[in-house]
Amino acid sequence: MFASLKRWIRAGRDNVDQGDVLAEWARSEGHAFKRVKDKTGGGYVVEAKEGWRVEWGGSQRPYVIGKELRFRCDTGLPADVQMVMLTRVLAQTLETDVFSRFTNAMQTQIDNTLPDEMRWLAMHPKVNLQHSAVLGKRFVLLCNAEPMARSWLELGMLAALEEAASHWWTDSLVFVVTLNRGMLTARMAGQPLQQTQLRLVGQLFGKMATAARTLAKTVEAA
Repeated sequence: MFASLKRWIRAGRDNVDQGDVLAEWARSEGHAFKRVKDKTGGGYVVEAKEGWRVEWGGSQRPYVIGKELRFRCDTGLPADVQMVMLTRVLAQTLETDVFSRFTNAMQTQIDNTLPDEMRWLAMHPKVNLQHSAVLGKRFVLLCNAEPMARSWLELGMLAALEEAASHWWTDSLVFVVTLNRGMLTARMAGQPLQQTQLRLVGQLFGKMATAARTLAKTVEAA
């Protein structure tokens, strides 16, 4: 299962502690860095000065092998809005796994043990990205409230996403962005961490969080 993803992120099997890399990035950005402990061994947390946070620890998703890096932000958007964005290549891989689970078990409904974003691939409509040649060809955005997703894109996100897609968000990068219960989350492999990638992902997520919070204020005022 997920053989292609495992080939992409072979480094996820590496047990080298990435704390120093994460701490150096946090210091360079003016963020707070701390080590946390739990029953599974713990990890690291970065508190961004803009109000979002980064978590590094054990993977919470089957499509992230080894350690996982999570960017998270409470946006204030309505709890029932659900959204997921990822590359078409990764979406096809996850859809294949969902279909395999469904048919092999002869189920009559989507497996509720699957992560939300994997179930959404079969449940939610796709947002039309054809007005962006870059995004329309390589990415998938699904949302149960398309007007909300479009408003988010219009708040500077379209240009930011096109920039990322043109320079570093490649088909081979396992990077999944979701919105659920008002929480914006971006997940990616946590090993190996690199300063340049942390800077680029951090900048993009910061823009995503700002746009989502701005949209939340607009919705609240309406």
